[in-house]
Amino acid sequence: MHELGLMDAMLRTVRRVCEEEKLAHVERIVLEVGELSGIEIPYLYDGFQAVVHGTDFEDTELVVETAPGVLHCIDCDIDFPLKNQELFCPECFGKNLSIKEGRDMTLKSIEGN
Repeated sequence: MHELGLMDAMLRTVRRVCEEEKLAHVERIVLEVGELSGIEIPYLYDGFQAVVHGTDFEDTELVVETAPGVLHCIDCDIDFPLKNQELFCPECFGKNLSIKEGRDMTLKSIEGN
């Protein structure tokens, strides 16, 4: 479950931002997770609860938004959105694909005062 490690690293980043921005309390953290990232969102929530337990962030809300996956067909040089987990080009039906978007996890915002 690498999601626990991701949440631990994310919390370290949030702590650093809080120090830099002089935030005393964080109400909400918003993450964007790519559809092709391989990250299991329910495990993110579990990992978040584990890393914030007993900390100043225990009552912080975690919001996870999903970013769509976009694939690139190397054979016919087009980009297309992932639909229904279909891993072939809708134009040439080729399977020589690369991921263009949707593999990242991004810390979108930290809301607090």
